[in-house]
Amino acid sequence: MTSSTWQVRVTVAEDLAGAAEKAFEEADALAVSTFAAAPGCGASVTALFDAEPAPESLRARIARALGTDAAVMPVRVEEVADRDWVAQTVRAFPPLAIGPFWVHGSHAAPPDLDRIPILMDAGAAFGSGEHATTEGCLLALAALHERGFRPANALDMGCGSGILAIAAVKLHDCSALAVDIDPEAAGLAREAARRNGAARRVAVLAGDGYATPAVGERAPYDLALANILANPLIAMAPDLAAVLKPGGVAVLSGMLADRADAVRDAHRAAGLALLDRRDLRGWATLTMTKG
Repeated sequence: MTSSTWQVRVTVAEDLAGAAEKAFEEADALAVSTFAAAPGCGASVTALFDAEPAPESLRARIARALGTDAAVMPVRVEEVADRDWVAQTVRAFPPLAIGPFWVHGSHAAPPDLDRIPILMDAGAAFGSGEHATTEGCLLALAALHERGFRPANALDMGCGSGILAIAAVKLHDCSALAVDIDPEAAGLAREAARRNGAARRVAVLAGDGYATPAVGERAPYDLALANILANPLIAMAPDLAAVLKPGGVAVLSGMLADRADAVRDAHRAAGLALLDRRDLRGWATLTMTKG
């Protein structure tokens, strides 16, 4: 996919990087990445757009997210002509050691044999391991395994790239159903499962959340994974609880840290209790269990 692309960059305090990422995502950015600047100089958050964004509107959106004055918000906008941004992202995606996992692209060096390899090229579907929410979910899965939790039937709701379902079946030797509302994401997740040797254990469907017939047919689940956004997590809490086994575990992420309590409370109201909370770079991951 080679085309003219617009790059927008803003430098913020490191603890505000998550809010800046979220603002770019809500402005329909093609891709968002964050890199640490020099010590004490904050973080650089960069977004790519397929059309020229309105600088003032974008500056105001980011300022609102950060709670600062738009007039002093330094936002750099530039056109990046004739560049294949997907290929560039793939080349820049380094292998990631996350707990017991080794998340690597097809271009990378051979995987770390002491870890569980997950082949995941950066691309159109969310979830290559770089984002704090994906990392938080992978670490939560690892922590559950260390505690002796051994699920047999998992659900990955809003699966994106399929990385969490793939990680679950590789770590726990279970089966998983992965569902995404976006047919393109579901197709990419299906291909990712095949490339990771997990196609027989990961069933991938495009569907409307918990209304997808297969979700109910395969219930109950002893592990549910949902790395989406705070509001959908809150709205779907009763649906998640309805398909989760007593004693089952849910790993929830996709929320900024200041929204974690609201997500927790919605799931508490649905009958789940908090086991663990993990905050990374302004984002939160909750591990909860059904009583």
